[in-house]
Amino acid sequence: MKELKILFVDDDIQLGNFVSSILESDYKYRVHFQNSLISINSIIESLRPDILILDVEIGKENGIDHAVNILEKYPKLPILFVSSHTEDELIIKGMNTGGNAYLTKPFSIPVLVSYIKRFTEKKQQELYIERGNYRLNLVCNDLFCNDDFLKKLSPFEKNALELMMKKTNEIVSKEELAQIMWKSNADVPNVASLHNTISKLRDLFKDDNSVKINTIRGVGYILSI
Repeated sequence: MKELKILFVDDDIQLGNFVSSILESDYKYRVHFQNSLISINSIIESLRPDILILDVEIGKENGIDHAVNILEKYPKLPILFVSSHTEDELIIKGMNTGGNAYLTKPFSIPVLVSYIKRFTEKKQQELYIERGNYRLNLVCNDLFCNDDFLKKLSPFEKNALELMMKKTNEIVSKEELAQIMWKSNADVPNVASLHNTISKLRDLFKDDNSVKINTIRGVGYILSI
């Protein structure tokens, strides 16, 4: 399982530093804490957090209102609202916005961690496929080896590798690859494009003798890890 990344946004710097320290030291999470919503989208884009812990009231800004825009761009990002406000209307607004939970302050670290585990474990199962030392992000097409970034795959490369990873050590026919790569039911794949895609994938693994993409002549390919 990859290192869990948390983005924590709260204008209470003392609380933020305390919670971040405990999550990193006791639970081995990677936490990025900041006390404002400045450049929040660019931070999410670069960090790619597994969950966003978001204060409802950040200075004069409303975290719930910002969550609407965040979820438009990152619809699968779990958001856990935290707040000292306990009004039903605010809690309902947060949940209707798309928040996964609303945790009132003061909260205990074990309770916070239980929410983090609940939402991130499901997210990782949905967003990643892992085989051997390799992990493919099915949303942003990033390929990792032992948590080291290798390459952002093209849509063709990602679709082909995803299918072969799901069917590791099984033959994947050219027709199956054509259907998932071009999203069509064509019986005859674009042979030149398919060969080019497979060639690029082979180049990614050329220095790893534990990974092979073998051609099954006249049939398709088989990924061995």
